Amino acid sequence: MRTRLILLLATALWCASAMASDRDDSNILFAQAQTAVQAAEAADAATYAAVELHSAQSNLAAASSALDRRQWELGAMSSEKAKADAELAAARAREKRATAATAEIEASVETLRREINRPGN
Repeated sequence: MRTRLILLLATALWCASAMASDRDDSNILFAQAQTAVQAAEAADAATYAAVELHSAQSNLAAASSALDRRQWELGAMSSEKAKADAELAAARAREKRATAATAEIEASVETLRREINRPGN
């Protein structure tokens, strides 16, 4: 009888520690996803990558909801999706800003070329 009780307690403690680990891992992933979404917003993804940013925000909301319901695995998966979407949104925003800056520089160079080649110079 005593051996059963010890085994039962050991099993319960093991399960509790596994659940705590899942919860902690899920919360860490959620925090990383939040940071990634904030970084995408700061990179002006709302202007340059609105679809990806919206997807990241939706997945972050889904992760938050899952964590509130103590669905650690679902919360972790949604957090990972949110982080990936946010990183994509930030990268697309940087790429589009860089493309716009390059086009502006090319236009300036072309204007300078025309000025240099204009008769009378």
